[in-house]
Amino acid sequence: MDSKALFNELIHRLSKYEDGKYSDAMLLHYLLRQGADDAEFKTTAVKVAFDALAGCLNRRDVQRSTERLSQLGLISTRVHANTRTHFTVNREAVLALLAKPLPRNLPGIDERHFPFLDEWKAAQTTAGSADAANEPIKPEIVPQPVQHT
Repeated sequence: MDSKALFNELIHRLSKYEDGKYSDAMLLHYLLRQGADDAEFKTTAVKVAFDALAGCLNRRDVQRSTERLSQLGLISTRVHANTRTHFTVNREAVLALLAKPLPRNLPGIDERHFPFLDEWKAAQTTAGSADAANEPIKPEIVPQPVQHT
């Protein structure tokens, strides 16, 4: 399972809990990326919110997600007043969460192909090529009829 698939799985599984939020999946995924399942990871809510997650969450969301994930037994924390929080991911609890079956037709998990995305990807590739060459994308030139006066 790659990072994208793991995130999709976490979103769907955590949303089944009454208070489960998108922010919970984001925080848990981030902590797993940082190796908090192997060793304690030290950081602050502000650093996670703005540096690590590019401002997609605010520090209060990170704090609330920390509480929810702790209550679910997926993480544990040691808090030092006015400094960093020490996070540890409970690997066994996360694996038990991932072991629960999900319908394979959920968004982000299904294997459907969307043809319009091929066109979008081709347009992105073309735009990327023009950017790489530092040249603007030139519109298609259509010959104009010559007018005689």
